[in-house]
Amino acid sequence: MPKYLLTNAKITVASVDLSNFGFQLDTPDDREQVDVTGFNSTATREYLPGTRTQQIVVSFLQGFGSNEPHQVLQPLYEGGSIFVISIQVNKSLPASISNPTFGGSTSLYSYNGLTGAYSARGEVVATFLPATPAGFAWGTV
Repeated sequence: MPKYLLTNAKITVASVDLSNFGFQLDTPDDREQVDVTGFNSTATREYLPGTRTQQIVVSFLQGFGSNEPHQVLQPLYEGGSIFVISIQVNKSLPASISNPTFGGSTSLYSYNGLTGAYSARGEVVATFLPATPAGFAWGTV
């Protein structure tokens, strides 16, 4: 896939397509840096990769109707449920190596309900973390 603008992403949360409400995605995947420095002649620190922290962070325009962000996200957050999240670069194309999906089993760990300012759009940010040791993965399903 050549360079592209992210304009047609697919965001599915607990089998509900919230794509039309999403406007920002982030999929940070970091490893802890474990210091394993021993005595050495160069006085240089040495590190090994440790435990991973994966997240999917999505900013949505807030909506309170059926199958809109609040009706979908708030019960998942309150209940501590485990469900599936999936994001895809281009919802108009089938999943493939050049249009992969990313996600897996998750729980919702942060949901701010509503943020905004006078005469501005209502927004919400949701942070999803993996619910299994398998974590989130890129795939073609």
